[in-house]
Amino acid sequence: MPEQPGLVILVVGAGLVFLVGLIDDVVHLKPYSKLIGQIVAACVVIANGVVIGPPSVPVVAVFLTLLWIVGITNAFNLLDNMDGLAAGTACIAGMFLFLAGIMSGNGLMALGAASLCGATLGFLWFNFHPAKIFMGDSGSLFLGFSLATLAIMGTGDQATNLFLALLIPVLVLAVPIFDTTFVALLRWLNGRSISQGGKDHTSHRLVAFGLPQRTTVLVFYLMSLMCGTVALLGLKYGMLYPSILAVLIVIVLWYFGAFLSGLVSYGETAQQVLAKSRGFGLHLVLMHKKRIGEVIVDCILIGLSFTIAYAIRFDGIPPMYVPLIVQALPILIPLKLGAFFYFGLYRGLWRYIGVPDVINIVKAVTLSSVLGVVLVTMVFRFEGYSRSVFVIDWMVLLLTVSAVRVLVRLIEETLSSWAEKRGKRLLILGAGDAGEMALREIRNNSQLGYVPIGFVDDNRDKWGRSIHGVPILGSRPQLGAIVKKYHVQEILVAVPSADRATLKSILKDCRETGADVQVMPKTAALVTPAVAP
Repeated sequence: MPEQPGLVILVVGAGLVFLVGLIDDVVHLKPYSKLIGQIVAACVVIANGVVIGPPSVPVVAVFLTLLWIVGITNAFNLLDNMDGLAAGTACIAGMFLFLAGIMSGNGLMALGAASLCGATLGFLWFNFHPAKIFMGDSGSLFLGFSLATLAIMGTGDQATNLFLALLIPVLVLAVPIFDTTFVALLRWLNGRSISQGGKDHTSHRLVAFGLPQRTTVLVFYLMSLMCGTVALLGLKYGMLYPSILAVLIVIVLWYFGAFLSGLVSYGETAQQVLAKSRGFGLHLVLMHKKRIGEVIVDCILIGLSFTIAYAIRFDGIPPMYVPLIVQALPILIPLKLGAFFYFGLYRGLWRYIGVPDVINIVKAVTLSSVLGVVLVTMVFRFEGYSRSVFVIDWMVLLLTVSAVRVLVRLIEETLSSWAEKRGKRLLILGAGDAGEMALREIRNNSQLGYVPIGFVDDNRDKWGRSIHGVPILGSRPQLGAIVKKYHVQEILVAVPSADRATLKSILKDCRETGADVQVMPKTAALVTPAVAP
């Protein structure tokens, strides 16, 4: 069988890495000793023809392959920080590599990936939270090395260029790559050793945010499934749309990483983090400092939207239209960025995006699209361009720019809904604007220490409905029964329009339930100027 020698070499290299990990589990090797062992194992498979990179420059191909194998090997080693995380991610990656091998006719990849997927699936039965068997460095290094090698077996001969050869392996192994990049960058910004251990990984930060360990691991499984699916789409339908999706995935991970970097690590206090670091460096760089990240993302979205418009209009991008895209983008990018700046798209905080911000996005995209048509007509006389492309570009850009700005808020609110509820169980009396504002503040500020259970309101039309997912449970006469049924510890009275007599009656009913009572101040009181003593 032609596959047999390749699998033997893979087993030999992975066995060497397993031995290095086993020794480290017993006697704790120095990081450089582990690295030397990994390099030796990688050189074994490289010497037997497993390489990726430009065939015309073999030295570059060798070092690129060495970097890939050693990098993914260590990425899985770092990822092994929660029950089932490394094993489950490896199982999903193995499944997608198996399918990719079948679809591309790569029997070596398919056979090796199927074996690895089956082995990890059996191990995962005992390793998922709460784990009965633990992996150790020997297991995580073995998995990382095996997957890194399988992912590139045969791609050097089949891919037409380096980008396509790496795209599918990178997508399939996106989770360990993202976690390792995040940790390395954050540690570097904070002046810590990259090889130093610690509970500052993406998974640790999600647990610190409030997600249970089991839910955290499942979140990363979902990310692996999404990225692997995009990779398979590329194999089946060509690389144009999956490449675009891959760029969008990078943007999503960018903001996901920025969100995580602003969270305190699991096992650390905020004071400890601030004392030993330069603040939340990555969070500031990616999200706030001079809005550099936002401008870069918008620049990418402008180019992607125009390219997607051609792909939609012509069901792909015919080669004759590529020069038109290239000559138009240097005009469209600065024009549209200028319109975004003029309409204030870089002044707002994305987590508080609302209807006025969306209206400004519509204005900016619409005006810049119209001006883009005018300038292209003036400069190139619109020769060769399609009017429908600019209409599609307007729709796609409007959708993507709006979606990215909602993304930050969506990430936080989604994870908040999955997080464990910690704090006093709160019932809000009043399902109007004041109650909704109180709910948003409670959810945005976990330090308040409240878990909203529901609303109470005398308006019968609101019963059975919900506000931001929090149900309206009934009316004031049912207050006692609701407090008892839902174990409410505190009631927040959010009826600023109530007169003195009504408020007195409300407070009487609330206190009779035995729960603590707080009264939300009138909105006008929040903006009343302070009087000097």
